[in-house]
Amino acid sequence: MRSSVFSWVSRRASLACLAGLLALGVSVQAQAQAMGPDVQGGADHPLVSRFAGSQMVGYQQLEFDAGRFFLPNKASGYDPTKEIDLERPVITEGKVTRLIYVAPAGKTALEVHRNFEQALKAAGLKVVTSVDGRKAWWNPGQHWRANFSGVGFLSPFASDISPFDREGLYVYGTLSRGGTDVSVSVLTGPVSLFARDHYKTGEKTAQAAVAIQIVEPKAMATGQVTVSADAIGKGLDADGRIALYGIHFDTGKADIKPESKPQLDQMAAVLKARPALRVHIVGHTDNVGSLDANLALSLKRAEAVVAALVNTHRVDARRLSARGVASLSPVSGNRTEAGRALNRRVEMVEQ
Repeated sequence: MRSSVFSWVSRRASLACLAGLLALGVSVQAQAQAMGPDVQGGADHPLVSRFAGSQMVGYQQLEFDAGRFFLPNKASGYDPTKEIDLERPVITEGKVTRLIYVAPAGKTALEVHRNFEQALKAAGLKVVTSVDGRKAWWNPGQHWRANFSGVGFLSPFASDISPFDREGLYVYGTLSRGGTDVSVSVLTGPVSLFARDHYKTGEKTAQAAVAIQIVEPKAMATGQVTVSADAIGKGLDADGRIALYGIHFDTGKADIKPESKPQLDQMAAVLKARPALRVHIVGHTDNVGSLDANLALSLKRAEAVVAALVNTHRVDARRLSARGVASLSPVSGNRTEAGRALNRRVEMVEQ
């Protein structure tokens, strides 16, 4: 049975290399005896199987970050089987999991990589780039440092001491899952002399390493920053309006949540500092649901904000006007959750 993964792998010292990979629900080879304990805090991704008997030597998981993936370069005639373009990576944002493994002695980089590649293709991978590094050269050291510098490593490995050598095999593509494309890249290579010394394997003993980076599209959590009264005032002066993401509501409801207080305080502060200022409080939604329902919801939310400013902060109600425009004035596309999150907002608009 074969292992499934996504992976970027790096090689040795200044030619160390980065990659990112995702593998989905594919069975793996029967488990062999482990080579040693995994890095502290490390855990296989629930959608990824490690190659049988491998040891995890590096791990990192971030709720929101960027991963880099590589296309063929111009010098190779954009041939996806030759050189890759390290200067213009494809950058994908979302939930990122980075894992680095060393495979058991006796397993070549080609065998390990073909297992990953076969499992990914069986899971539906749409291959964009596939390069045999034994026939093509590139210098990925800068990308290793840029993408894996924050990874927690098992001693004696570290972000600047790669367990990988040159001449790796690289595959990059996308997997469609849940209506979104998961970016996947795999870079597999022979271990460095340093790693051979650590595992006490002879120079002629085959051994491979794999670095995995899984990027799952995910909306960044918004509304975590309160816009200050000073910034609100400057926004109104410059544009006559300012979008606020610190006012929180439950889905489909117009009741203001307690964590909205800091933003309401700052809205009230700018109104008190500028007694002649009159504003529209405008509610905006994404396009999920019917337009009529969202028009009603956005108006109710705007009215709730006006009520809070009047009742809690004693702002003169004559200075405030509630309006709801639903999804009629988007600031981003509604096809992704990230775009929909940007469209769900409250705005202050100068009258």
